[in-house]
Amino acid sequence: MKAVIYPTYDPPNVPICNDAPKPSPKRNEILAKVGASSLNSGAVQIRGIKVEGLMKIVVLLVLRFAKHRQPILGTVFSTNHFSGRIIFQVALAFMISCSGKTGDASSETNLAIKGGCIGSEESFARKSALEHGIRGQVKFIQEPENFSTIAHKMTEYKIPALSLAVIKQGEIDWSDTYVNKDYAEEQNLDCSSIFQVASLSKPVTFLAALRMHTAGQIDLDKNIQEYLKDFQIPQGKHTRENPVTFRNIFSHTSGITAGGYQGYARDLPIPSDLDILRASEGVNSPAIEVLAPPNESLAYSGGGYTLAELAVQDIFGEEFSDIMHKWILEPANMTHSEFTQPLPDAQADQVARGYTYSGSMVEGGWHNYPEQAAAGLWSNSIDMAQFLIEIYRAYQGKTSIFSETEIKSILSHEREGHVYGFMVNRSDDDIAITHYGGNMGYRTGMTISLTSGNGLVYLINSDNGSALGNELLLSTSRVYKWQHFEQITAKRKHVNADDLMQLVGEYKWNDQIDLSVKFEDNQISLYFPNGDAYKLVPVTGDELDFIHPNTGVQVSFLERVDFQSFTLYGQTAIKLN
Repeated sequence: MKAVIYPTYDPPNVPICNDAPKPSPKRNEILAKVGASSLNSGAVQIRGIKVEGLMKIVVLLVLRFAKHRQPILGTVFSTNHFSGRIIFQVALAFMISCSGKTGDASSETNLAIKGGCIGSEESFARKSALEHGIRGQVKFIQEPENFSTIAHKMTEYKIPALSLAVIKQGEIDWSDTYVNKDYAEEQNLDCSSIFQVASLSKPVTFLAALRMHTAGQIDLDKNIQEYLKDFQIPQGKHTRENPVTFRNIFSHTSGITAGGYQGYARDLPIPSDLDILRASEGVNSPAIEVLAPPNESLAYSGGGYTLAELAVQDIFGEEFSDIMHKWILEPANMTHSEFTQPLPDAQADQVARGYTYSGSMVEGGWHNYPEQAAAGLWSNSIDMAQFLIEIYRAYQGKTSIFSETEIKSILSHEREGHVYGFMVNRSDDDIAITHYGGNMGYRTGMTISLTSGNGLVYLINSDNGSALGNELLLSTSRVYKWQHFEQITAKRKHVNADDLMQLVGEYKWNDQIDLSVKFEDNQISLYFPNGDAYKLVPVTGDELDFIHPNTGVQVSFLERVDFQSFTLYGQTAIKLN
């Protein structure tokens, strides 16, 4: 086993991480593993031989002269009464990590867990509690809750790597990068490695534009057409009196074509912003149109952000990546973040490559996203946490690259629970903002309470990352006592196999998407076009109700139509056969 060992009588900067014999339990003994233990001042004083004169010789004779009788640190623990003897394996975090570097307790408060990561003695217990306390989206009533570990979940979901940063009271409490041992290509990743953050690019772009607006460089409320040099917005539902603006683009109320982006394989030519907006040959997304009057409805639009990207470049006469570096990445101290597309070859070794649902690597490692404002940012969890902290500090009236007025002003524009792409969660006196993202081979999320300064960023290099992301938010909420992100409770019920079989078939959901229900292993599974399969558990409810434990997705088969249709995400699916 690995343990932190204090081999000689010296000051507290000599412990080393080394292999130690694993205890073997004898009759009437059990073996227990202790993840962390406290170290009292007496132990430090004795191990440092803080005794003067003749007494020092006496102490050395008693303790054994040159080496410690018990070199493994940490023997303080708490247990319930047990009639036998407990043999403990102790792995202590005493300003040192078995995966990191030694630190001096008198001069250093943070320690490097692995390259570029953040942690401290104080945060170690919270980190361990999260790593070993992953809970599901659904808590079944009257059933014991099963906890898992981050490592186990990464194996279960075929996730190669996870970049994670936890924020506590407006500061990064700790960060780490977890790597699945089954993926040899990713073993060199650390906390300085970069992931595609996908749609988390959008709020970074918006907050940069907000700073430009405050500086008088752009006007968020001006007709954006007046900024465009070579592109004319096709005539649509916008008017001179109700134009498309930066503000309604960033708030997803511009009326511009909804949808996101697929990216481009690395061996394909990269289209320009003008090509993308016009859907020129070789572009894999539709041309933008203003399909609804601006400011009337909320519709998530990546195309709108590409229009804003072009306008910003026309205003400043610079590359978008350079503009973002000046206005947001450098001021927010996001030192490992980059909007450049394609990523320079010199940075390829820093990349956590993307993986598909099957667990295979995306061809070429990742897709390029010339739609930089919408989906093109490369970053890591530490940098994205720094970005969130700047927002929190401004909201609290503290020193920040944003002002308190700016942040509180945008929060006043909440619409249908959203504000400029962020989802807003209000509970009692707490207000939190959350954003998610997904590119080919990547799933991402970030949240922060503007009241408490508690939050989290996760970046996952797999199409399978959403379930783990949800579980990280739920589990961190419990460990850090957040007021947002609660489990769904449900009561399991029995449904006969014959009744389940009657639900099997092909369905058309929302008159658009083909779904299928299959009977497998004595339960039904809902299959999506991308290959996702949700194993559904029957639960009590008003209809024949089911829930997917990993995501909390709920499906209700309707009794009034003899269970030939079901509802999903508020829309109806009708059986085709």
